Formats: sequence, structure tokens, C-alpha cells
Amino acid sequence: MVQKIRSYFYIIGLLSLLVSQPALSQTIPDFSTIKVDELSDDQIQSLMQRASSMGYSQQDIFSLAQQQGLSLTEISKLGQRVSKIESSRASIAQSTPIKRPVRNYADTVFMNNQTSSSTVIFGLSIFQNGSAKRGFEPSLNIPTPQSYILGAGDELFIDIYGTSEQYYQAEINADGNILLENFGPIFLSGLDINAAQNKIKNKLSKVYTEMGGDSPSTFVSVNLGKIRSINITVVGEVAIPGTYTLSAFSTVFNALYTVGGVTENGTLRNIKVIRSGKLITQLDVYDFLMSGDNKRNVRLQNDDVIMVEPYTNRVEINGAVKRPAIFELKENESLSDLIRYAGGFTENAFSDQINVVRNVGKEKVVADVFKNQFDIFTPKPGDVYQVKRVLDRFTNRVQIKGAVFRPGQYSISEELTVKQLIEKADGLKGDANLSRALIIRTNPDLSTENISINLKDLMEGVSSDIQLQREDVVQIFSIYDLKEESYVEVSGEVNSGGIFRFSDRMTIEDVLVMAGGFKSSASASKIEITRRFGDAKAGNVSEVFVVDVDRDLSLNAEDNTFELQPFDHVIVRKNPDFFVQKFVAIEGEVAYPGNYAIKNQTERISSLLERAGGVNQYAYIEGATLLRKTEFHSEISNIEQKVQALEALLNRYAEADPSLSESELAQVARLNQQLNELDKQSLDIEGDPFYAKKERLREIVQRNALFGDVQLGNSDAIGINLKKILEEPNSKYDLILEEGDVLVLPKQQETVRLRGRVLYPTTVVYEPNRSLKHFINMAGGFGNRAQRKNTYVIYANGSVAKTKKFLFFKTYPQVSPGAEIIVPTKPPKLPVAISEVVGITSGLATLALLISQINF
Repeated sequence: MVQKIRSYFYIIGLLSLLVSQPALSQTIPDFSTIKVDELSDDQIQSLMQRASSMGYSQQDIFSLAQQQGLSLTEISKLGQRVSKIESSRASIAQSTPIKRPVRNYADTVFMNNQTSSSTVIFGLSIFQNGSAKRGFEPSLNIPTPQSYILGAGDELFIDIYGTSEQYYQAEINADGNILLENFGPIFLSGLDINAAQNKIKNKLSKVYTEMGGDSPSTFVSVNLGKIRSINITVVGEVAIPGTYTLSAFSTVFNALYTVGGVTENGTLRNIKVIRSGKLITQLDVYDFLMSGDNKRNVRLQNDDVIMVEPYTNRVEINGAVKRPAIFELKENESLSDLIRYAGGFTENAFSDQINVVRNVGKEKVVADVFKNQFDIFTPKPGDVYQVKRVLDRFTNRVQIKGAVFRPGQYSISEELTVKQLIEKADGLKGDANLSRALIIRTNPDLSTENISINLKDLMEGVSSDIQLQREDVVQIFSIYDLKEESYVEVSGEVNSGGIFRFSDRMTIEDVLVMAGGFKSSASASKIEITRRFGDAKAGNVSEVFVVDVDRDLSLNAEDNTFELQPFDHVIVRKNPDFFVQKFVAIEGEVAYPGNYAIKNQTERISSLLERAGGVNQYAYIEGATLLRKTEFHSEISNIEQKVQALEALLNRYAEADPSLSESELAQVARLNQQLNELDKQSLDIEGDPFYAKKERLREIVQRNALFGDVQLGNSDAIGINLKKILEEPNSKYDLILEEGDVLVLPKQQETVRLRGRVLYPTTVVYEPNRSLKHFINMAGGFGNRAQRKNTYVIYANGSVAKTKKFLFFKTYPQVSPGAEIIVPTKPPKLPVAISEVVGITSGLATLALLISQINF
């Protein structure tokens, strides 16, 4: 209880210290009674700000707290709390947008829709101590300034060294004296350091005679120790006016920082310092901001008064200047001074003319100030100046694009022609289309017209040259711009088939060499070349050629080789007498599971089982399944086919020698451009229609607990009757094996799985000679909306049996181990609409009427 009362008084005492008005003379806080854990963040922040306003840094505050008896533990806690608060303030400052202060002048909207809503007042934030961690705080860790004027409260260190040695430490008392033992009082108040040192030396030389003469052997050094505090008053347009206790080292800037800076209505050009009723200096902050002139930033003395009056003349400059802002100008300053304060023009500024909006009487006027008037034009309060940018247009430009070596922009002379412009662009490329070129000309009303020219006749002088005008665009087309990119394709039994670039006089042997030659399975005869555009009249869609080539692809000048044309497709067939090994696999409960090569094209399941050593005693023969590879084929669009062809041709270049020829580099550029255009077209993605089929296959394999390299995505499950296969080899049940087949023989199953509309879908133990209803009852029976008549069973080998109905009797399928019983759901019943009721009623009435007529 006593501890709580003490803590309460600690907090009350500290709060009374923190809430004191800033207008009162401030004293150094007493840290000896502080309990850091009992203070809020706001209290610690106020405490640190108050000590900082008195000229103490954080390190000075911690040292002072230790001198006042605060424990090292509490000092450490205080340091951690201060760091945490400063980090939090910094993160908030970064995440909070800076808002412009409310303005009460020159709310001007320019005719070009550019407003001054984002303009700030230049220099206003420099003394706002909330914008920086340590802006203009006075520094105490500096050598003693020789011009420093001593006063009551200053502490001096007097060091006598040489033949005699002595050390004194004295403080100037309220009378302005220091008291040295055996020397009496020495009056030093009002003297600077040099004058004080001379006076002390004269006083001490009466005892230390070796200090005098032309060759003294004893010397004296006077340094400033503890610095006195001074009281200054700041009035006028500042954030927190009042009387403050500061370090005697403080300057005008330090004081302005302490009071929170100048307000929006305050002046930065005429800050006055009054001492003993007299004006000693008028400080212009712009001198410091623009040129670093700090001469008038005088060191303050006790009872100095700093007066910040309201501003007199503020103008705004926006647009193409380096520092758009609101500036305060003096009476004798011109528009040139305003431009200088704004950092000068940007590189894209139209500096020959500046637009100004000025308040005249009850209205506004707009005027233009020209370059030769900047030095004599006097800005008025509320003026808003707009520096425009240069126009985004050219006075002497023509352009050339397409198949020239240096396309781009060129300056136009009075008599520049098309032929001269082509020469400036280093001439035509080899693929330039000489039959037609275009000049796109811009008319005065910004419409355009096309001028077609025969480039060949123009270059040869057959037709007259054409003189160009400003903003003409000369377009030189490439011959490849007017036709599809040519390629040939090789597929079949080659080592590296694909898409290849077409070249004139390309032979079939050439492209086969580029494709890596024949595979060992290839046939060098009956090579088929499919060519586009067959005989349209006969209804042919392509033209087919069949040729034979030498297997070694050697060059023989006597042979008449087959020359290819663009988009030919070369197909190399497989040798019918060539075979490679084909494999099947057997997994599960056999003696020797694994992969087996097919011996002949008529080998059957029974033969594979025999080679695998037969089934073992754990095999569940009724659950045997054959997994067979299938194809999930989906047609691709024409766009996809074209993209694949172009990408294959581009990849061919990427895999080749990086030192491509000029024509190859040009084709690579064209291919990239075409692919970029094709990528912009959306390609339809169809859903997978085989999803349900794949899921069923996955369930069968998982139910059989298979582990192995079985590719489910391209396989079908075939239910086989292994029992009859073993009893009747080579019968219709004994299927012929195909490459990739996987024969699965699971272990003996002892459960039955129930799914669908049963009360509790589960897996139960299989019981022999039990009906399907028995197993459904083990799952709680049929559920709500169960479609009983369509109940079906999926057996372990993948085969399915459904419920059969004859008259009013239902015959349910038999259940075997490993089976899965599925109870479907009835479709929802839709309520009968009134219109349907009316329709049925009308139909019955009509039917009754017809019957009655028949009876009559």
C-alpha cells in the first residue's frame, strides 16, 4: 500500500512538472524520483522535449539523470523507451501524407487546368522540430568560442602550467565575479574569453611573477566548463511563443527550432532580435537557405527578445521550375529574384515568357511577362506565376522508318528530298521493297495523306525526286512485310526434327542433314513431301511427292535432287522391318513382378502370368485389372499451330551458333515481332472431358494399394476375368498384350465400401453370402432422396453391375470383396407451376370431351 502511495505521488509530481506552461521560466527536471515503468509514452516524450529545449542532448540527459541519483537500470529502461518512441514517430511520419497548410490568398486556377494545390511555402518547415530528429538543436560539444560573452552561472577552468602548476575551477556568481583562493574576487561578467583570460593573467601575475616579462615561463589557460542558461522570449508568428530557458550557446535558429518554427503567417525575411530595448539585427532566413550566409544568426544573450512579424509579400511560382513553391519577396526584389529562389528553369521550360495571374481590385487579370522584363518586373502580393513547358512538336523534323540502315528522325532543310533522306539514313537494306514506298504527310489541319512512290524508279532517276515537308514520315517496306515467314518442317524418323528456315534452292538432303540425319529405324525410301495448294479443281488440299534418297546423304552432282518450296513438310517413314523392344508390366501378387518384354505380337495375359511365375496364395484373382495406355487428344487452334511453328524456328536459332548472319538476325527480329502479335490474341482453353474417367482410374489403383511407376493420366482400367483366363488360356477372355500394359493383381480384399445416399457412408467388413441390402443396412440404410432402383456395384477389377427391375421386383447385384456400393441421389422435385396445372386440366377436359363424343 505504501509503495502504491509513493508511486502515486511520483506520477502527480511528474505530471505537474510536464503540464507547466511554456511561457514560464523552465527548470531542469528532477530525474531522481522518476519510475520509467510508470510513465506513459506521452509523458516521456514531453520530458525529453523539455530537456531538449534547454539545450541538452539525449546523452546529456542520461548523464544528468545519473548525477541526480537515477539507477543504471532505470536509465537503461529510459533509453529503450525513448528509442521505441522515436522509431514509432518515424514510421508514422513516413506513412502519413504531408498535407498543405490552409491558404488564405491567391486561390488561382490556371487556364491550363494546373492548380497550386500541391505548392508549399518555401523554407517554412526548416525550424519545425517535428519534421526532423535533431534539426537546429544547440551543440554543447564544441570548443569555447572566443567571442562568447561571460555571465553569471558560467563555470571556468583555469589551468596554470609551466614553471608553476595550479588548477582552479570557479563559477561566475550573481555579482559577475569569480573567487580564487588567495586572490580575491575577479569581475568577468560581460567580457569575452580573450578579455577574461587577460584580466585573470594580470591578477595572477602579481603572485606568479614568471608570467610577466618578455620570456615568461609560466602560462595560464582559461576554458569554459559548465555553460550558464539564459532566458529568451520569442513572440509573434511562431508555433509556441513564450519565454524559454536555453543554453548560452544558443542562436536565433536554435530558439526558432525550440518554439516549433515559424507559422504560416510568419515572415522568414525579417526576423528581429531585440536586446535591452534595441534592435541589434534583422535576420533573413533566405540568405542562409540560398547562399549559406549565417552572419546574422547571432548568439543570444539573457533576456533577448525574438520577434517574428507577419509576412508582407508572398507570391507563387509553378510549372517548369526546379523548386515550385510560395516565396516571400522584399520590396526591391524582381521576378528574376523569384526565379533564382525557385532554383531556375528546368531543362524543358519555355523561358521566353511567363504567365502571371494578379489580383486587381475585385477581380483577377492575366498578363504575360517576357524575358527582357524579368529584371524590372516587380511581383505583387498574391501573384501566381506559371512557367510553361516547351511545346511537344518539332519545327524541322522528318522521319524515315522501315528497311533502311539508320531509321529515325532527321532535320529537314529547305530542299531535302526522299533520295537525300535515304542517303542520310545510310541507304536501303537488301530486303527493301522497291516497288512501293509511302510518304505520310501531315496537313495544316493535322489530317494526313498518303503519297505512294515507286522506290526503284525514284532511286534510278526514272521518276522525279519528291521534296519533303515538315513532319513527313517516309515508310520503306521490307519484302518480308508482305508475305508469310517461310519455313519447312521435318518429322518422322530423324534425329532432330522440327521447323527449319527456308532458303532458295534448298534440297531434301539439305534439310535432312539439318535435322540430324536418319534414325536407325528410318527408311531412306518412300520419303513423303507434302506441299500446300494442291489442285483446287480436282478437290485436292495438298500435293504429295514421294522420293528416295541415299542413306548417307552424300552429295552427288549427277543426281537430280528434289528442291523444296516454302512450307513443305518432309515425313521420313519407319522401316517396316525394324522393331524395338516393347514392354509390359505386372504388379502385385505374383512370384516375379516387374517389366517384361513382349515376345511376339500375339502374346496374351496367360503367357505373361506364366513368365511371372504365376499368382501366389495371397492374390485376389477376382480383383485383377489391366491398365492400358490410351490417348487424350484435343485439337489445337490454327493460332496455336502457328505459334508453335514460329517458336520452333526461333528456338532453332537459339540452339545454333550465336554468330548469326545478317539475314538470320533480320529473320529473328521478324519472328519475335510476329510472336508478340500472336501472344496478344486470346487462346481458348477447353476443359478436360476425361476428368471423371481419370478420377475413377485413380480410385481403382489406390484401392488396390499400388505403388509403382504407373502413369494414370494416359491409362484406362479394363476389367478382366482372370479366373477364366487361368482356366481357359488363349480364349476370348485372354486378351492380347499391348505395349505399356500393366497387369495388376491385388491382395485378397476383406472390406466393402459404401458411398452415396446412405445414412453413414463407410467401409464395412465383407461377409460371404450376404445380400446388397445387408451391407446397406450396415451403413444405416438408405438415406433421404436415395434412388434405390439405380443402386450399382463397382467390383474390384473395375467392372460395374446395376440393380435390375422386373415388374414390381428388384434384383440387386451380388457383392464381392473389395467392391464399392454406390447409391445415387434422386433429382430435386420442382413444384408444379399454376400454368402447368391449367395446361393439364385443360388437356384432361379436352380428352373427356373427345371420349364423350365417341360414345355418342
